Amino acid sequence: MKIGVHGVALSLPFGKGTNPEEVINLVTQAEMQCITIPIKSPTWHIDPQSLNDTKIEEMKEKIPSKIQVTGIGYNWPNEFNMITDSTAEWKRNIDYANKLLEIASWFNANHIVIGAPGRSVPAGVSYDEGVRKLVKFFKEVCDDAESFDLMFCIEHSRFSRANIGNTTKGLIDLIDAVDSSRFQMIAQIHDMAINDLDVSDAIRMAGERIKQVHVADVSGLNPLEDGWSSLLLPGMGVLDFDEIFRALKDVGYDGEICLEALLGDDPISALKYYRKNIEEYWIQA
Repeated sequence: MKIGVHGVALSLPFGKGTNPEEVINLVTQAEMQCITIPIKSPTWHIDPQSLNDTKIEEMKEKIPSKIQVTGIGYNWPNEFNMITDSTAEWKRNIDYANKLLEIASWFNANHIVIGAPGRSVPAGVSYDEGVRKLVKFFKEVCDDAESFDLMFCIEHSRFSRANIGNTTKGLIDLIDAVDSSRFQMIAQIHDMAINDLDVSDAIRMAGERIKQVHVADVSGLNPLEDGWSSLLLPGMGVLDFDEIFRALKDVGYDGEICLEALLGDDPISALKYYRKNIEEYWIQA
């Protein structure tokens, strides 16, 4: 098991890092092993459509060899809907996905995070037809991912942010329909807690489809009462991480545990607290 952090937790607008160097310095000081780079956050502000090898090499030089870039996230433009009848938009989306594959390859990452942006069925489109088009889109980009030896990993989403793949069952159905080893799942623990309720059962149902785990704790399990404003450090909320980690071990998961919580005014202390808790939870599970 490796311990990492999603760079979005340390980057503007959520964290303190105003540039990539500051973020990497925080990650290094906290002795994290891995990072997911949020390319479109204001801190990193990587534009896939204008990026070149030289800019990437400049960024890579600032990342110590002991920190592995495992994924790229925060990457899909809200305005690029993957479900479209426009030939021009379809080509634009395919080209953009290929730029993400190039960037991930340059960073020696192993996956691209597919979050909420762009994957919802638009208003006025039959839901079933929209899902079929989304499956077609991912089948095509996964063919391209094969040549890069990379994966697209889709994560759980709040119902308010996307209308496809909110629950684990919904993601399983989508992954099985795409039917590619290059299209797998990120277990987004804090969203699973709200959407699935029993996180451990959901993990066991997903099984080997889980290729990455994102963690935060939650203050409660009722989004109408508890809200979504506080993504807490594991151990500061209501989730049973001993049981969650037992479920991950049951399905043979031994990969990265990637933090996606809000870190407050002292991110280094927060990351050290997180690392200590995760190590203890994993040993106890």
